[in-house]
Amino acid sequence: MMTTIKTVAFVEPSFYGVSFARAAFEQGHEVISIVSSTDNPRKYGYEGIYNDLIVADIRDEESLYQAIIHSPYADRLDALIPATDYASHLTARVAERLGLRGVPYEAALKSRNKDLAREAYAEHDVPSAKFKKVRTFEEAAAAAEEIGYPVVLKPTNAASSQNVYFISNVTELQKAIDIIVEFKVTYLDFQVREEYLIEEYLEGPEFSVELFLVEGEPIFSAVTEKITSPLPYFVEIVHTLPTPSYVDQEQEIVQTAVKALLAIGITNGPSHVEVKLTGKGPRIIEVNGRPGGDNISSDLLVQAFGINIFEATVNYYLDNPIDLHKKHHRAASIAYVTADRDGIFERIEGLEELSQHANVVRSHVTVSAGDAISIARSSDDRLGYLITTGDTAQEAKELALTLVASLKVIYRHQEAEIAQV
Repeated sequence: MMTTIKTVAFVEPSFYGVSFARAAFEQGHEVISIVSSTDNPRKYGYEGIYNDLIVADIRDEESLYQAIIHSPYADRLDALIPATDYASHLTARVAERLGLRGVPYEAALKSRNKDLAREAYAEHDVPSAKFKKVRTFEEAAAAAEEIGYPVVLKPTNAASSQNVYFISNVTELQKAIDIIVEFKVTYLDFQVREEYLIEEYLEGPEFSVELFLVEGEPIFSAVTEKITSPLPYFVEIVHTLPTPSYVDQEQEIVQTAVKALLAIGITNGPSHVEVKLTGKGPRIIEVNGRPGGDNISSDLLVQAFGINIFEATVNYYLDNPIDLHKKHHRAASIAYVTADRDGIFERIEGLEELSQHANVVRSHVTVSAGDAISIARSSDDRLGYLITTGDTAQEAKELALTLVASLKVIYRHQEAEIAQV
């Protein structure tokens, strides 16, 4: 039970970050959202769950700092929390300047920049992937030759599988490089670095580890199984928590994830670590120093274990007691609807029936009639999702897969598509 109202500021709540604002607001705190536009609460869906807005250029550390110290909250902020990946390192730096608790700047910077993270893993003997940082096609071709095809090409500081490519040969590499060098700006107008990674392709099933560390020790951990779209893309289309498979290697997966966090300097708070279980054991894909997105933290953890990781994180930042004990032991799964071809979206058939199902928590469509849709190349291309529960992980997963397969994406007729051009 909370006794003291605190003033908590969030930098640009969006996507998973909306759950942060909601958790603090429902705890009764004074919630301040620092945003780049006053349209953002409506755009990202958190109208009504904040007390005030501060406008700043969230891509610029000095702008963030000045906006806070010239606001009515200058001397009474109790916590400053990043609520979008892209501003996490800048938020960490500003929090340090204000003397507030948070992830160390260097650690936040490494988790935002995949090359710095890979360097840290290599330095601390964390099982990872061979990699080379490149700027040009010539450098990329040499790196791919050295590492050995197939390889993965990805930006150093993007997210949501944007412009991540599976590359089998030098011709595919040339095509992908031509596309990736044109990728200049990502979400919230953050610049994409003009340096890219060529990485060894790791073969094996994929997992994420939801963790909460206190002084370097995990006080909570859970392993989520992932299913990704067919290659050459890596779009996450199903998450099941806890994992229904490879349960005997769960502890090894968790230990590898913790080792990766410590290598980049994250010793406290929530994290979401992506891991491949290869023939040589768990290998790190990437680390995020925040709760998992894709409804893993906002829904699956709540449904499976009754855990609110956002509330726990707000309490950590405020130095309040943290409650992360599992209130029940069930399972939950989320399955995403994707297009099987490019076209103009009309509707998803079969969604209405889902609401009648006792084990469907929610379904949601993220596109509107008339939108151009395509085969999923990044998370942005998914069309909607459904969330299921079960007494066991296998039950929740099978139900999600069965139900999502029963849905049909209806496209507009060809004439209507041509008429719109």
